Amino acid sequence: MASTDVEEAKGYVARTVTLALGVQEGTLVDFETTGIPGKTPDHEIVTIGYLYMNKLVVKQRKTVEREPFYTEVRNVIAHAPRPLYSYNAKFEREIIELELGLHLPEKDIVDIMEPWRKRAEDAGMKWPKLDELISEPEDYFGDEKVTGGDVPRLWKEYLANGSESSLRKIMEHSLSDMLRETILLLRMSYPPK
Repeated sequence: MASTDVEEAKGYVARTVTLALGVQEGTLVDFETTGIPGKTPDHEIVTIGYLYMNKLVVKQRKTVEREPFYTEVRNVIAHAPRPLYSYNAKFEREIIELELGLHLPEKDIVDIMEPWRKRAEDAGMKWPKLDELISEPEDYFGDEKVTGGDVPRLWKEYLANGSESSLRKIMEHSLSDMLRETILLLRMSYPPK
């Protein structure tokens, strides 16, 4: 069973879950944003999830101002054990470089989607989304669920009316993404054929 801690800090809330499994080397990283860096004018980071060793942390921004949350995110990225693993590393690299102004050497970020993207390309299929590789209980039961596409709307709702439930939904989505990405990271030791 996992244990959970919640921490309130200046400008954000953090949830830490201690897992029974973890990353022996490096850090798994995932961002929730309001768009695509360099393409969406109002793009900004609202959440960072990361897993190092057996600690899964989700930090959720709570302020209109980007700072001090961006400072905290820069600190996380700067001190995270390398390599950084992510699902669709190109997206995370763009956020780290364009939004945060940090430079990562090529070897510092590993795309855990790569084996699945290659298999899809070899089979003439489209690249898989995380939901297509690893579903959630809501998929099975046909329940409504929060996706990355819902994050911009939920963030706007929070800014408009202070809805804590909107922030919880973003955090729950980030936690779900991180858990599913952890499975794919573990699968990298025995990639698809």
